[in-house]
Amino acid sequence: MKIYRKILFIILCLVFCDCFAFADNITDAEKLIEKAYNSESKEAGYEYIHKAMDLFNEEYEKNPQNITILLGLSKTYQFIKNRKNAKLYLLKAYNMNPSNPMLQKEMADFYYNFQEYSTAIEYYKLSLASGLLTDYETNLKTARCFDKLGDSENAQLYYQICKHINPQAEIEQYGISDKEKNKTDNNETIEISKLKSFINEDLLLNREEESARTIIEEINNIKLY
Repeated sequence: MKIYRKILFIILCLVFCDCFAFADNITDAEKLIEKAYNSESKEAGYEYIHKAMDLFNEEYEKNPQNITILLGLSKTYQFIKNRKNAKLYLLKAYNMNPSNPMLQKEMADFYYNFQEYSTAIEYYKLSLASGLLTDYETNLKTARCFDKLGDSENAQLYYQICKHINPQAEIEQYGISDKEKNKTDNNETIEISKLKSFINEDLLLNREEESARTIIEEINNIKLY
């Protein structure tokens, strides 16, 4: 009996050690990705990203269905502009739960990073309608996509939503043109009725009425200035 207990104890120790090693590797890899994007030199960035890739690949061999690992690998390949592999790992993660707004945003960020702004907008809108309606970054990137496509009217609307979510942010941080900045200075607020109409028409297509009411309630809670 004592022998069985010892064996069980050893097995549990190995399992816990493996779990801790997994967590450490993922944390280290994510820190390396952050260092890569913040690196001042291209060479250092690539060095960080390849170290992160090695750590993610090590864990991927043990657990190929882990979403965190899949997203991490996608980000490393996005950094080195390997679109094929970046999308491969991203789609594996996305297809596990395509209704998840965070995964929808990851898809949008992918297309944004590869300057495919029209497709990025589709996924940003999807993530906004699925639960990220008042997320500052999602609205900001949607606005920037419209700006890149030369659609100043829609860009301006999303910039306004960003200002409602974060009134302290300076308009210059949005990357908005001087011409549009003047428009914004002359019209600091947006009517809540217009915002509701915009959400209904542009984001709630094919969504249930109950879901629509929930999102409008979120809009009502945005403080207007």
